[in-house]
Amino acid sequence: MMPRHCKDVAFKRVDFPLTEERIRRRFEGERVFTRTEFFVLENAGRFAVVSVARRRGIRLFREVASVEVVSLPEGTAFVSDPECDVLNPHAMVRHAVAHPQDTVVVRGRFGHVSFIKGEKAPSVLRVVDVGPPFPSRTVELVDLALRTGLVRTPLLVEPVLFDAVEMCKASGAGTVMFPCEAGELAVGGRPVLYLDKTPPLDDARKVLLAGCELSRRIFRQVYGRECAFVDICPRELARKNLVPGKLHIARCCDVHRVTVEDGLALVQYGATMSEVIAALKRLVGE
Repeated sequence: MMPRHCKDVAFKRVDFPLTEERIRRRFEGERVFTRTEFFVLENAGRFAVVSVARRRGIRLFREVASVEVVSLPEGTAFVSDPECDVLNPHAMVRHAVAHPQDTVVVRGRFGHVSFIKGEKAPSVLRVVDVGPPFPSRTVELVDLALRTGLVRTPLLVEPVLFDAVEMCKASGAGTVMFPCEAGELAVGGRPVLYLDKTPPLDDARKVLLAGCELSRRIFRQVYGRECAFVDICPRELARKNLVPGKLHIARCCDVHRVTVEDGLALVQYGATMSEVIAALKRLVGE
């Protein structure tokens, strides 16, 4: 349960014990604003949440027809988080899973107040990426996409990041070649080259190519031979590390449009915000 909008939630400080009996008695004969559907009640730092149904009519203030106690203080946590957008289910679900209480009231950005109830096992989205550079652009894009509110299914983001430099250190090859220059690439003092610059290589030089199958084909085409290889393709790393019951998203330079396969959404390198949003919506079935 989460209100459609914080405008539907009224915050009220009261001077009576927050028991079900006293709460129901308080709302007997009460008139409330036509849009109000919920009340967050506070008494001395303790909180309760109430749902109200109004009698039919066209007046701005209408009499309460019925009251449902959503949560009492024992089952209600309160969080003050000035960075939280209380209209965003992804922001709210992070607080829901962080507290043992079934209902979490949040005072967020601009002082807006809302709550979330019962969301203790949201869908987990594993964002699989490889670096350098860090931080991951894919993780940042997913976070920004979820902040838009265009994906309504609550998702809990779990970054799964691989370090290409660390993956290369185990190899005995003297020179490491990456597809392109990105971030600060240093592999234990070993020479580092970049495939997109097609540097000259003599046949005797031992090279470790850190890339994907496309990089491997390009190396073979440019240099006419094979070399040692470590696969750092985010798509392949995601496929090898799929967790049943969780959702996944990764990028791939061999993908030109959003694709979804077995709980894994793929976007192109340099994906736009709209492409990431489209991938997430397809992933959750919206």
